[in-house]
Amino acid sequence: MNILKYNTKRSKVYKLFYAVLPLLLLVSCNKEIENKAHFASTDDIKDDYSEKSYKVAYIVIEGAVGSVVATEATDYNKMPFLASMTSKGLFSWNSIASDATQDITFYADLLTGVKKDKHKVVSDDISGAAFDKYPLIFDRLKKDLGTRTAVFTSNAIVDKLSQNSTIDNKKVLASDEQVVQEAKTELKRDDSNFTLVTLNGADKVGKTQGYGPKSAAYLTALNTVDKQLKEIVGTIESRLNYNSERWLIVVASNRGGTYELDPIQDDHSLYSVPFRNNFVLFYNNQFQYKFIERVDLSDPTYDGSAIRYTGTATSAVIDADKADIYNLGNTVDKEFTIQMKIKFHNRGSLNPTFFSKMGNTGNSDDGWSFIHNGGIGWRLKVKGTQVIDNEVFNLNEWYTLTAKIYNDKGTRKAKVFRNGVLKAEGSINGVQGSSSQSLKLGSGATYGSGASHTITDVRIYNKALPDEYIAANYCQTAVYDDNIYWNDLIGYWPAIEGAGNVLVDKSKSKINFNITGEVSWNAFSERSGSLCPTAPQNLELSTIRSVDAPVLIYNWLGILGTDKFNLDSKVWTPNYSNN
Repeated sequence: MNILKYNTKRSKVYKLFYAVLPLLLLVSCNKEIENKAHFASTDDIKDDYSEKSYKVAYIVIEGAVGSVVATEATDYNKMPFLASMTSKGLFSWNSIASDATQDITFYADLLTGVKKDKHKVVSDDISGAAFDKYPLIFDRLKKDLGTRTAVFTSNAIVDKLSQNSTIDNKKVLASDEQVVQEAKTELKRDDSNFTLVTLNGADKVGKTQGYGPKSAAYLTALNTVDKQLKEIVGTIESRLNYNSERWLIVVASNRGGTYELDPIQDDHSLYSVPFRNNFVLFYNNQFQYKFIERVDLSDPTYDGSAIRYTGTATSAVIDADKADIYNLGNTVDKEFTIQMKIKFHNRGSLNPTFFSKMGNTGNSDDGWSFIHNGGIGWRLKVKGTQVIDNEVFNLNEWYTLTAKIYNDKGTRKAKVFRNGVLKAEGSINGVQGSSSQSLKLGSGATYGSGASHTITDVRIYNKALPDEYIAANYCQTAVYDDNIYWNDLIGYWPAIEGAGNVLVDKSKSKINFNITGEVSWNAFSERSGSLCPTAPQNLELSTIRSVDAPVLIYNWLGILGTDKFNLDSKVWTPNYSNN
């Protein structure tokens, strides 16, 4: 059950949904919620039930290096309580804080959900801050929900950032001990709703005695923080109405700290910059363990969540009036390369279509299509002419299929490749590859049925790529704007969004597929001999970041339609347990 799936307008039905939400969570049967990359645009909704029952504690541990915390967060090291929270947490130890140098910037990231190029906080002088466009979390909650907010800190930076905010209970104190005591008092209140707590003991020690795993004083300071964290969470969990409340507890560090990294841990990437290595954890007593691990740059996996297309129940469609650029034409001057990753789960009967811009592929209609060849191999069909790869597909195995349309000394020809290997070629000279049909992925009007497959990494180039390039690069799972053929892409759909009803086109064309019928997103993380997964262009996005916390907090507390806030937050959704 996806507690973040709010896709309708304000209504009485919606209010009823909120009222039964806890029951829905309890019957979630340990299934992963769909990951909404962008929440649907809706009216903001203030619901009495969510205001009273959904609550947040946001705890910032200053200067806590993520990788050091990861080592200490075990039942036998310095942070056993934080370790216990991971069993019901969604978290990353290898988060990458922004490329800032000032602590006030890191805090602005944590409290706005955007980075410095938007919030404009780059020094202690915050007169130029864009809080009118990107308000601090206290102000957003107060304005949209009327939420009670509280802040307890010993850091003057937090005080300065929030100097113009309306906060119901704000105290700037002399020590972490006082911060914890005041926070506990607040968290005992029936109307406690959003509470920010900052702890700077570890950072103070790190600045004077070192941050790394070899600093005994730093590890001791982390142990103290762990005990303070236990006190705070214990206060929440001892509330009289705790079992009927829904608490999201966010524990994060603002940044890491500088120390000399062991050479064996240094992969020369952003993961190896201790100052930027923070961590983020989302905890709720109904979450399941979910660790967002850093990308293994030496042997990465192909990760994502893709649609399983079964029979004709599901299709991704670009309407005909937007799909003209994918017409192949019938003249030698028009060259193309069409490529996709596909995994066949069921071959189906006869000749099911899985990608087409054609009418009925069982006839000789104008246009083109990719078709299962008798449930065995596959073929490119242009009008009534076919280029066939007859080799049998193994089920549940990734393949890269490529069709190349090119000019060979004045004759128009086509080649088909499987995993970069040329399988067949033939003439399509004068054959009409254009049609007035929509572009369909997954199924189409076809002579055959029952096929089931997963399709990702779909690319269409208005260029015939060299055979050598196809052979060398077919296994790559992504393409970025620094690629030599990027400008020749007229359609690029990674198709691993994991949620929603759209496959986003990353090419310059920006023509999205709309998904029709039954939508089933299936998460995967795989290694395969036919894949050489491409490392993310931006490693920061591969783990949970500081700016990612606000959007989950907003939706937890009932602010919807967060798309319009233009946040830099990426949505991470937890797994739920019925325990």
